[in-house]
Amino acid sequence: MNVLITSGGGAKGAFSVGALQYLLNETDIGGFDFISGTSTGALIAGMVGAGKTGMLEEIYLNTANADIMKPVNLVDSLLQGRPYVYDSEPLAKQITTQMDAVAYKKIMQSSATICFNSVCLQTGKLSVFASKAVLPDRHYDSFLIDSKEMLANAMLSSSNQAVFMNPVLIGNQQFVDGGNKEVVPTRVVVNNLPKNETHDIYILSNNPTDLVRIDKSFDDILSVLMRSISIFIHEVRENDLEVLSTFKKISPSKVRIFYISPEDELDVDFPTGLRFDNVRMQKWMSQGKRKARKIIKDHPEGNMF
Repeated sequence: MNVLITSGGGAKGAFSVGALQYLLNETDIGGFDFISGTSTGALIAGMVGAGKTGMLEEIYLNTANADIMKPVNLVDSLLQGRPYVYDSEPLAKQITTQMDAVAYKKIMQSSATICFNSVCLQTGKLSVFASKAVLPDRHYDSFLIDSKEMLANAMLSSSNQAVFMNPVLIGNQQFVDGGNKEVVPTRVVVNNLPKNETHDIYILSNNPTDLVRIDKSFDDILSVLMRSISIFIHEVRENDLEVLSTFKKISPSKVRIFYISPEDELDVDFPTGLRFDNVRMQKWMSQGKRKARKIIKDHPEGNMF
């Protein structure tokens, strides 16, 4: 099976788009049988599943912060009990525009299984919204997508960074960004791959392998917050990759893992990826394409584990 895993990272998803362009346009991969995405990776996963990969470059390079989130008054949010500082209505509109009836039908009729990872605030568990039934696991709850509206909400909930953006209500529960549990969404993948088949797993990560060292003093609330988030993202990602490492060690099948990630932190000041700058994103997209080319050409048997 060909597997695509797309990580979180907000605007840094432009790196993944560049890498994906290389994989689909300059190799013989053809397509993917299983796709798992978190946050901005969930948005990419949905577009891949809907056959809209050709639109990704235009979307990412023409997206500004105002196209994703609308600022709200922080004092009003506190006084009125709103659990967020940005309204994600602009992002919701973009998702519903792209995930129309035609896109929904294509995703649901596709032979590929497509998963969008979120986190439920009520249960605290990883929540996998899937286009096809997936095997159960103690590490996550799974929900079968059964409507166009549920598809859009699954993608939105996976992308809404907690506190920064509003939780998404699905049924009677609230869901937030899957990156709180999995930055690189691996668990549903390893739990559902046939154990006696050959698998090629392509991981598009928007964060570097090593946590960037920053030799400066952090003297304000925002810089401390952003640095803390970087450390948190790194730790979660390490756990995600350990899941994949364990799977490869115990799997009787042949597993090749191609891990494509930037050499350095793409946006040191905004590790959450909530800075949509067209110039930076063009650069990241080019980096993603170059890195994918290097990994595929230099490591034909994979570059992980």
